[in-house]
Amino acid sequence: MKKPLEIEIINYEKPIKELIGMTISDVNYYEIDYGEPTWNETEFHSLDYGIELIMSDKTTYYFIWGNEFTQYDVKFRKGNILTEFSTENGTKKYNAKDNQNWTELIGKKISGIESFWSYWSLINDEKRNYYPQDVRIEFENGKEIWISALEIRENRIIGMQDHLTIIFDKQTAEKYKIGIKNVG
Repeated sequence: MKKPLEIEIINYEKPIKELIGMTISDVNYYEIDYGEPTWNETEFHSLDYGIELIMSDKTTYYFIWGNEFTQYDVKFRKGNILTEFSTENGTKKYNAKDNQNWTELIGKKISGIESFWSYWSLINDEKRNYYPQDVRIEFENGKEIWISALEIRENRIIGMQDHLTIIFDKQTAEKYKIGIKNVG
């Protein structure tokens, strides 16, 4: 019999695994309007709100930082990202399809998906509060991306943030300790 956490992870991954076998045709980023895009860091992309994936069949999916399991986690949904927030509150949409990191992924089949969970506990409390910290998406060409509910500032990792970070290579993910099995 599966443990409650295992069941929760399976249920969390089930809708995301709908992406397996699909191909991305377009990518949009949503962040605070600073007057110019600030998401394109050297080693990763840094987003205030989230990422929208438009698939080759025109279905739309998105990842945002959410609060389904804890205050800040990775939330995934099928549908319109603007149901989560509006562009009237200073949100700016940027198309990232032509960014060098995405050009190798556009049109490639998604071959695998895995979530990585973490937990927090109150001081002097044994109870662990589990949540999805990272999601890894594999592509048929061997490339991978990690989507994580954390922020990287001045090479420092700040976990559990109202922020998403997207990593495009395993070395960078390892450097920032993204995609590490903390549970299960």
